[in-house]
Amino acid sequence: MQWEPYHASLPHPEKSSCNKSRTDKIICSPRETIITETHPLCHNSIIIMEKVAFPILNYNIWNFPSAANSFQTILKALIPIFFIVTAYFILIQGARSRHNNAKLPKYDAIPSSTVKHVASKDVLRNLSGKIDVAIVGSGIGALSNAVCLARQGFKVAVFEQNETVGGCTHTFEKEGYEFDVGVHYVGGFGPMVRKMYDELSDGQLRWTKLDRVYDVIYNGKTKERIEMTDDYDENRKKLTHHFGVTAESWRLFDRKKTCAKFWSLVVFQLKLWHPIVLRIAWPFVVVPYRHYALRPTRDVLKECGMSSKAIGALTYHYGDHGVPPHRCPFFMTALLDTHYKGGGFFPRGGSRSIAKCFTASIERRGGYVYALSPVEEILTKKTFLGAHAAVGVRIRGVDVMVKKCVISDAGVLRTFGLDSAGSDQAPLINFKVGAAQRALLHNKKSYPTIDAVTPCMSDLSLFIGLDRTDAQLNLPAQNIWHLHDWDHDSAWKAAMNGASPLDSTADKTPFLFISNESAKDPDFCLRHPGKSTSEVFALVKYSLFEKWAHTEHESRDKEYLELKERLTESYLDAFYLHFPQAKGHVVFTSLGTPLTM
Repeated sequence: MQWEPYHASLPHPEKSSCNKSRTDKIICSPRETIITETHPLCHNSIIIMEKVAFPILNYNIWNFPSAANSFQTILKALIPIFFIVTAYFILIQGARSRHNNAKLPKYDAIPSSTVKHVASKDVLRNLSGKIDVAIVGSGIGALSNAVCLARQGFKVAVFEQNETVGGCTHTFEKEGYEFDVGVHYVGGFGPMVRKMYDELSDGQLRWTKLDRVYDVIYNGKTKERIEMTDDYDENRKKLTHHFGVTAESWRLFDRKKTCAKFWSLVVFQLKLWHPIVLRIAWPFVVVPYRHYALRPTRDVLKECGMSSKAIGALTYHYGDHGVPPHRCPFFMTALLDTHYKGGGFFPRGGSRSIAKCFTASIERRGGYVYALSPVEEILTKKTFLGAHAAVGVRIRGVDVMVKKCVISDAGVLRTFGLDSAGSDQAPLINFKVGAAQRALLHNKKSYPTIDAVTPCMSDLSLFIGLDRTDAQLNLPAQNIWHLHDWDHDSAWKAAMNGASPLDSTADKTPFLFISNESAKDPDFCLRHPGKSTSEVFALVKYSLFEKWAHTEHESRDKEYLELKERLTESYLDAFYLHFPQAKGHVVFTSLGTPLTM
């Protein structure tokens, strides 16, 4: 190996008094020579590389370089090679994925029958022992798990009790109108989220952005109206101007928000590890997690110096998770605060496109997704260590055994049976077997008579069909949060103490969520020309409708029908308040209650 000398201008210890530059030659080693130069006007050190000589490899096998120099040379060569090779494989893999996805049909070409496959008893018997994982329920969580497992080579089967797969991602049609039941907009749509949906749907799913003003906050008492845009900083300026929130309050809020996000994500990540790891790490994270992430939102925001009105405006979309500020753990508010930064998005073809694309992705890899297949029981057996392991599911009297595990997306209450007061429906897991899981959610002093986990509030849903398009009626692709007042906690408590379903009328319910669904989907006019749809949602307790729970849908009494008429009229008035141009064009309405949702 040969070395070439390099030249550099280096600092000289003495200040020169002459007008000429001074040059010194320094021999650093037999292989290196440095030429130094000091300019008379430069008293500070400046290094200017004139020529840098890297080792020049020759192929004389008898001239071996030193071990140290050889290692440095190899290391310098391997680093760029590593990045080049990595980038190459990433680009090749991405190109192959895009090439393969380009051959697949898009969301609108997947038949609707994809989410309505039904398994006969013979099909179920043939599945037994041939699948790796059985998944109970077909919500977006279940389908996402199924896609991820199928992509890793596992044989999965998803079982849904309803006639259509998808949970809250499915749609229904009635009298020529199409309605979405769960997905109304999606936030957090950065590159990572887009990549996630592309991977789960094999690139078949497409999204469209809502209007720049994606949410409108309306106070039913004070008639205040605030428009939330896709510009996060602009929204903050509006709240600052409207409620007098100081810069110091925002600074404290941002600091507490960062801590809450960090510690909640730490705990979420720990749950991915083996329970032993969680037990070891828990003593080190439990204190900061409870302090920064689990404290009530209202208390944290008050510490930031925000007024009660500012707190109400900042938490206007608490209906997204259904927990008011006095009960909501702060990490949920922290995560939601920037969730819609950049605006809201909606799946093209409606929310059913999510279920269709995910289901097609599962079946493409040899998996199965079945509707009208209610799981009656999760089968378990005792292991030699005394624990219990899930080994299969029972569907319509047929035992479907699995090789690996069972995943339940049916909810905690339905899976483990936390209703200690008694329930009409038995839990999916044997009550004694599920005791260990239930104990994690109970206070030891009250277990098992009082449950720490209780059902959430239910809702009333008004589906509205119009005889004009969104463009003709000028209906924007946005949502209206029609709040009872800025004091969400008082409104929530009043709703919880309500003695009649009429306590959920537009002027009494904690909030109304009004959504122009068809305006969010550019393809709606192609499927239903000359029509448009909107929806209104309100909170209500299930117990207020419980006396009709054991009656048939089409044969409920006059009191029930009159109640629905009064609620429908109340919600239509609120809809016309925000969109008066829709008056005279509503030709279809249908109110869904907790009994029909």
